[in-house]
Amino acid sequence: MFENIGRKHLISVVILVAVIVAFPQINKLWLESTEEVRSSLITSENNTHYGLPSEWENTQVICIHFPIEDVTSNMTASNFTEDITYFDASGSEILINEDSEALVNYSEGRDSGVCVGGFDNYTAGFNFMLEATNVTNGEIEIGYDDSDWGPYIHTIAGLNANDLTGNFSGAYWALYHNGVTSDVGIGDLVMLENSVIVWEIATW
Repeated sequence: MFENIGRKHLISVVILVAVIVAFPQINKLWLESTEEVRSSLITSENNTHYGLPSEWENTQVICIHFPIEDVTSNMTASNFTEDITYFDASGSEILINEDSEALVNYSEGRDSGVCVGGFDNYTAGFNFMLEATNVTNGEIEIGYDDSDWGPYIHTIAGLNANDLTGNFSGAYWALYHNGVTSDVGIGDLVMLENSVIVWEIATW
């Protein structure tokens, strides 16, 4: 009887040791399977991808920044008014290290919104915008009109710039390309391999 107990005790100890030894690998696999792998942000200020996840460096990215005061609960934009949410090219949300600096690309005022990145080989800005936002499963729908000057973007994630009112004459979605105001519309924008396009509301 004592011999049987001793054998069971030995087996339990062997199993416990095996679990302890294997735990780091099991934990890593579990984290990867639950998409809890965390990213750091690019901190080099002279980088076009400053403030974006490090795995997106030299890839194509789109970011949209929402004016919090104009976002209502019936807009999907309301999901992106706390911080910046990052989606990769497959539509999976990227978690950011809590220790990362609260960096935002190109402007200190852009501290909420959504970025989708990790793409390559796009040349047409409009096609890139539609396909990149499409991976978010309806979170970022694009509304636009066809005009003589190409597609005119009026709505992103439910926020229609034409509906905004305030101490201004009008509002529109402004387009930036690699840190500067784009001198062409999204329909004429030629993407580079490291293009970061940014949309935010501007007024006149």
